[in-house]
Amino acid sequence: MPGTQFLSGDRLTLRPVEPDDYGFLARHWNDPIVRHGTNRYTPVTESDIADLLATDDTVHFLSCRDGEPIGLTWLFQVSDVHGNAELGYWIATAESGQGYATEAARLCLRYAVDERNLRKVIARVFEDNDASMRVLEKLGFREEGRLRDHYYVDGRRVNAVLYGILDAEF
Repeated sequence: MPGTQFLSGDRLTLRPVEPDDYGFLARHWNDPIVRHGTNRYTPVTESDIADLLATDDTVHFLSCRDGEPIGLTWLFQVSDVHGNAELGYWIATAESGQGYATEAARLCLRYAVDERNLRKVIARVFEDNDASMRVLEKLGFREEGRLRDHYYVDGRRVNAVLYGILDAEF
């Protein structure tokens, strides 16, 4: 599924999502490990992917290694007026633990700061998602607070840790 490269790093490229990618996205976003980390609690179909991509205040990038998709990285609730956005990302389970999420998030953050001129990017992580917290901390995000019992995941209430980074800190 080759596509037009938008950003490139050492091992990954980020490119726009195309209709041919919807099957990959639906298949991996429904993976329980991926799904639970992103607070998706209903099955995602290919038509759902098309609807998600149509959101005006969201920019989605397919994270690719050697031209093949391995994950999704996105900025949502982008506010050009306030100069901020929220970062989201996931990497297919078979590819996790190799630093791809960090590289993809770094590329997306570079886009947010250098090309969108955003002043601040935030991210929310379930408090038991140590891997995702490490990604954010490696990039220079700082913990800004906790949202107590904010989500219902796997039959229990969980806290979310709120992280933020200012453009000058990136």
